[in-house]
Amino acid sequence: MLIGLLLLAPGAWATQAVFAGGSFWVMEALFAGRPGVERIEAGWMQSGSQHQRRQVVRVHYDDNLVGYGELLTLYWAAVDLFDDEGQFCDRGREYSPALYVQSSLQQKWAQQSRAKLELETGRELGVRILPVGAFALALPRHQGYAERNPLLYGAYRRACGYPAGERLNPEALAGVLPPAIAR
Repeated sequence: MLIGLLLLAPGAWATQAVFAGGSFWVMEALFAGRPGVERIEAGWMQSGSQHQRRQVVRVHYDDNLVGYGELLTLYWAAVDLFDDEGQFCDRGREYSPALYVQSSLQQKWAQQSRAKLELETGRELGVRILPVGAFALALPRHQGYAERNPLLYGAYRRACGYPAGERLNPEALAGVLPPAIAR
Protein backbone atom coordinates (compact mmCIF):
# COMPACT_ATOMS: atom_id res chain seq x y z
CA MET A 1 0.00 0.00 0.00
CA LEU A 2 2.75 2.49 0.92
CA ILE A 3 4.65 1.72 -2.28
CA GLY A 4 1.49 2.43 -4.27
CA LEU A 5 1.08 5.79 -2.57
CA LEU A 6 4.67 6.71 -3.31
CA LEU A 7 4.22 5.81 -6.96
CA LEU A 8 1.06 7.91 -7.20
CA ALA A 9 2.74 10.99 -5.75
CA PRO A 10 5.88 11.79 -7.77
CA GLY A 11 7.87 14.56 -6.18
CA ALA A 12 6.14 14.09 -2.83
CA TRP A 13 9.50 13.69 -1.15
CA ALA A 14 11.20 16.58 -2.92
CA THR A 15 13.33 18.89 -0.85
CA GLN A 16 12.22 22.51 -0.60
CA ALA A 17 14.06 25.83 -0.59
CA VAL A 18 12.48 29.27 -0.19
CA PHE A 19 14.01 32.37 -1.78
CA ALA A 20 12.98 36.05 -1.66
CA GLY A 21 14.73 38.25 -4.20
CA GLY A 22 12.35 40.94 -5.36
CA SER A 23 9.54 39.97 -7.67
CA PHE A 24 8.45 36.36 -7.39
CA TRP A 25 8.03 36.37 -11.18
CA VAL A 26 11.77 36.98 -11.54
CA MET A 27 12.73 34.40 -8.92
CA GLU A 28 10.43 31.84 -10.52
CA ALA A 29 12.02 32.41 -13.95
CA LEU A 30 15.48 32.05 -12.39
CA PHE A 31 14.84 28.49 -11.20
CA ALA A 32 12.35 27.31 -13.87
CA GLY A 33 13.52 24.53 -16.14
CA ARG A 34 16.68 23.80 -14.16
CA PRO A 35 17.68 20.13 -13.92
CA GLY A 36 16.40 18.70 -10.66
CA VAL A 37 13.86 21.47 -10.05
CA GLU A 38 10.50 19.72 -9.95
CA ARG A 39 8.10 22.56 -9.15
CA ILE A 40 8.14 26.23 -8.23
CA GLU A 41 5.40 28.02 -6.32
CA ALA A 42 5.15 31.82 -6.19
CA GLY A 43 3.72 33.22 -2.98
CA TRP A 44 4.32 35.18 0.18
CA MET A 45 6.23 34.22 3.30
CA GLN A 46 5.34 35.57 6.69
CA SER A 47 8.05 35.21 9.27
CA GLY A 48 8.11 36.46 12.83
CA SER A 49 5.59 38.45 14.77
CA GLN A 50 6.00 41.73 12.89
CA HIS A 51 3.49 40.65 10.21
CA GLN A 52 5.93 41.36 7.41
CA ARG A 53 5.38 39.48 4.18
CA ARG A 54 7.82 39.02 1.33
CA GLN A 55 7.28 37.79 -2.18
CA VAL A 56 9.02 34.40 -2.37
CA VAL A 57 9.33 31.29 -4.44
CA ARG A 58 9.19 27.85 -2.90
CA VAL A 59 11.38 25.59 -5.00
CA HIS A 60 10.73 21.84 -4.82
CA TYR A 61 13.81 19.99 -6.01
CA ASP A 62 15.37 16.54 -6.14
CA ASP A 63 18.55 16.82 -4.09
CA ASN A 64 19.97 13.82 -5.96
CA LEU A 65 20.04 15.99 -9.10
CA VAL A 66 20.66 19.51 -7.77
CA GLY A 67 22.00 20.62 -4.42
CA TYR A 68 20.91 23.48 -2.19
CA GLY A 69 24.35 25.00 -2.74
CA GLU A 70 23.76 25.11 -6.49
CA LEU A 71 20.42 26.86 -5.97
CA LEU A 72 22.13 29.32 -3.61
CA THR A 73 24.79 30.02 -6.24
CA LEU A 74 22.10 30.97 -8.76
CA TYR A 75 20.33 33.10 -6.17
CA TRP A 76 23.45 35.05 -5.15
CA ALA A 77 24.27 35.76 -8.81
CA ALA A 78 20.76 37.08 -9.54
CA VAL A 79 20.08 39.46 -6.63
CA ASP A 80 21.49 42.84 -5.64
CA LEU A 81 23.46 41.65 -2.63
CA PHE A 82 23.58 45.00 -0.84
CA ASP A 83 20.02 46.31 -1.26
CA ASP A 84 17.94 45.41 1.78
CA GLU A 85 15.12 47.82 0.81
CA GLY A 86 13.92 45.86 -2.23
CA GLN A 87 15.38 44.72 -5.52
CA PHE A 88 16.00 46.90 -8.56
CA CYS A 89 12.80 48.95 -9.27
CA ASP A 90 10.69 46.91 -6.83
CA ARG A 91 10.91 48.78 -3.54
CA GLY A 92 9.74 48.00 -0.03
CA ARG A 93 9.87 45.14 2.49
CA GLU A 94 7.69 42.94 0.26
CA TYR A 95 10.54 42.86 -2.28
CA SER A 96 13.51 42.73 0.09
CA PRO A 97 15.88 39.78 -0.28
CA ALA A 98 15.94 36.90 2.19
CA LEU A 99 16.77 33.23 2.42
CA TYR A 100 14.23 31.22 4.39
CA VAL A 101 15.93 28.15 5.84
CA GLN A 102 14.15 24.96 6.85
CA SER A 103 16.96 22.96 8.42
CA SER A 104 20.25 23.38 10.23
CA LEU A 105 22.02 22.28 7.04
CA GLN A 106 20.33 24.98 4.95
CA GLN A 107 21.16 27.47 7.73
CA LYS A 108 24.83 26.47 7.61
CA TRP A 109 25.04 26.71 3.81
CA ALA A 110 23.28 30.08 3.73
CA GLN A 111 25.49 31.53 6.48
CA GLN A 112 28.73 30.20 5.00
CA SER A 113 27.96 31.40 1.49
CA ARG A 114 26.91 34.84 2.77
CA ALA A 115 30.07 35.11 4.89
CA LYS A 116 32.21 34.19 1.88
CA LEU A 117 30.57 36.88 -0.24
CA GLU A 118 30.98 39.46 2.54
CA LEU A 119 34.70 38.63 2.75
CA GLU A 120 35.09 38.89 -1.02
CA THR A 121 33.25 42.20 -1.31
CA GLY A 122 34.37 43.74 1.97
CA ARG A 123 30.77 44.80 2.61
CA GLU A 124 27.85 43.57 4.67
CA LEU A 125 25.15 41.96 2.55
CA GLY A 126 21.53 43.11 2.72
CA VAL A 127 20.18 39.57 2.35
CA ARG A 128 18.64 38.27 5.57
CA ILE A 129 18.64 34.63 6.64
CA LEU A 130 15.37 33.77 8.39
CA PRO A 131 13.51 30.68 9.55
CA VAL A 132 10.79 29.54 7.20
CA GLY A 133 7.37 30.83 8.19
CA ALA A 134 3.82 30.55 6.94
CA PHE A 135 3.68 30.28 3.14
CA ALA A 136 0.68 31.69 1.25
CA LEU A 137 0.37 30.62 -2.37
CA ALA A 138 -0.06 33.49 -4.83
CA LEU A 139 -3.08 33.60 -7.12
CA PRO A 140 -2.95 31.37 -10.22
CA ARG A 141 -2.28 34.37 -12.49
CA HIS A 142 1.12 34.76 -10.78
CA GLN A 143 2.16 31.11 -11.21
CA GLY A 144 4.39 30.50 -14.25
CA TYR A 145 4.05 34.15 -15.23
CA ALA A 146 7.24 34.42 -17.31
CA GLU A 147 6.40 31.29 -19.27
CA ARG A 148 2.78 32.29 -19.92
CA ASN A 149 3.54 35.98 -20.64
CA PRO A 150 7.05 36.08 -22.13
CA LEU A 151 6.73 39.51 -23.79
CA LEU A 152 5.20 41.25 -20.78
CA TYR A 153 7.62 39.55 -18.40
CA GLY A 154 10.66 40.40 -20.56
CA ALA A 155 9.62 44.05 -20.81
CA TYR A 156 9.03 44.23 -17.03
CA ARG A 157 12.38 42.59 -16.19
CA ARG A 158 14.35 44.85 -18.53
CA ALA A 159 12.55 48.06 -17.49
CA CYS A 160 13.01 47.21 -13.83
CA GLY A 161 16.72 46.43 -14.21
CA TYR A 162 16.70 42.78 -13.17
CA PRO A 163 19.52 40.73 -14.73
CA ALA A 164 18.57 37.89 -17.07
CA GLY A 165 18.99 35.29 -14.31
CA GLU A 166 17.34 32.53 -16.28
CA ARG A 167 20.41 32.62 -18.55
CA LEU A 168 22.86 32.07 -15.68
CA ASN A 169 24.93 28.92 -15.97
CA PRO A 170 25.62 27.18 -12.63
CA GLU A 171 28.89 25.70 -13.93
CA ALA A 172 30.18 29.17 -14.81
CA LEU A 173 29.29 30.34 -11.30
CA ALA A 174 30.97 27.40 -9.56
CA GLY A 175 33.53 29.63 -7.79
CA VAL A 176 30.85 31.54 -5.87
CA LEU A 177 30.60 28.85 -3.19
CA PRO A 178 33.38 26.78 -1.64
CA PRO A 179 33.37 23.21 -3.05
CA ALA A 180 32.48 21.77 0.36
CA ILE A 181 29.07 23.46 0.30
CA ALA A 182 28.32 23.51 -3.43
CA ARG A 183 26.12 20.39 -3.01
